[in-house]
Amino acid sequence: MIYTATMLGDSTLNVTQVPDPSVVAGRWGLLPAGRFPECISLDTAMVGFMLVTPDTTGNPASGEDAYGIAWTLSTMGAGNDGQRCIPERAVDQEWITQILFMADGSLYERVRTNKMAFTKFVKRW
Repeated sequence: MIYTATMLGDSTLNVTQVPDPSVVAGRWGLLPAGRFPECISLDTAMVGFMLVTPDTTGNPASGEDAYGIAWTLSTMGAGNDGQRCIPERAVDQEWITQILFMADGSLYERVRTNKMAFTKFVKRW
C-alpha cells in the first residue's frame, strides 16, 4: 500500500492510504500494471485481458508454442472491481466476444449470445 502524510495544524499528522497503481490500472485502464493474469479456462475468463498458455482449457491452438493473449468483452461489463469473470452458464442479455492474439501471429475469435453456447473458435488469420 502507498500512504501520504499531511500536516493538519502544528502537531497533527494525517496519514491517508492511496490506492495501489497496479489495482487501479486494471480497474480503469483495463491493462494490468504487472503481468497479465493466467487464464485457466476460456469459458470462465475474466472480462478484459488474460494470458493464454498451452494448459488453458479451451485453447484452440496446440503444442508448446500455444501462448497468447485473450481479450474478453461482455455487454455486462467488467464489474465494479474490474475483476468480473464470465459465468459458466449463459444468461439472457449478455453478449460475449473473445479474441485470442496468439504468439505465432494467428488470431482466433468466438462469440456467445444470450443463453446460446459459445460458437467454435474461428481462425481469422
